[in-house]
Amino acid sequence: MLNFLGTVTPYNTLDEQGLQSLADVAIRRSYKKDMVIIQQGDDTNSMFILIEGEIRVYVEDEKGKQLTVRILKSGDSFGEVALIGDFPRTASVVTITDCVVAAFSREKYLSFLKRHSEIALALAKNLANMVRDTTEELGSIALHDVYGRITHIFEKYAVEAGDRRLVPKFTHREIAGMIGSSREMVSKILKDLENGSYISITDKHYVINKNLPANW
Repeated sequence: MLNFLGTVTPYNTLDEQGLQSLADVAIRRSYKKDMVIIQQGDDTNSMFILIEGEIRVYVEDEKGKQLTVRILKSGDSFGEVALIGDFPRTASVVTITDCVVAAFSREKYLSFLKRHSEIALALAKNLANMVRDTTEELGSIALHDVYGRITHIFEKYAVEAGDRRLVPKFTHREIAGMIGSSREMVSKILKDLENGSYISITDKHYVINKNLPANW
């Protein structure tokens, strides 16, 4: 746990003693795929750092319609907004894969922040960046058509791999949740991109073979 926390921003700025004090209050937990870790509206009593796996953060309306807010990977934290603000959970969190997390109780984590004000400040900056990113995502949803939202997701998550780019193989339902569209529309657009050889699909990735067209 100590070595892992030393790789996570902003805790990687701590000295060994500070890291040890954080590791001492961490609880290692494992979750299977498709398990809900946090339910929107629940009371807040802990925050988490993802050690292994992938996690989806989403909001849900009264009719059960979901909108994905973030996809989290190793080193990302979640649950800290409601914890610091001391209000009910603003979103739900579900595992995409089997996951391992470091869990921190509200009392012990806030006590740690009081002893390490530099981490509290860095955390505030991280939260501000998260708000900015969320605002940009909402802007993309509001200002682009469905095709534009899909290409935005591809550009956001693409990583370079030689002369190609790789995007995690989100399910069509997951992509629909990210962009506020229907799964059927997402499937149709991705099929057209595949037929045009703009993308190909492997077991784990969407492969971007060439620049995606400006319009569908």
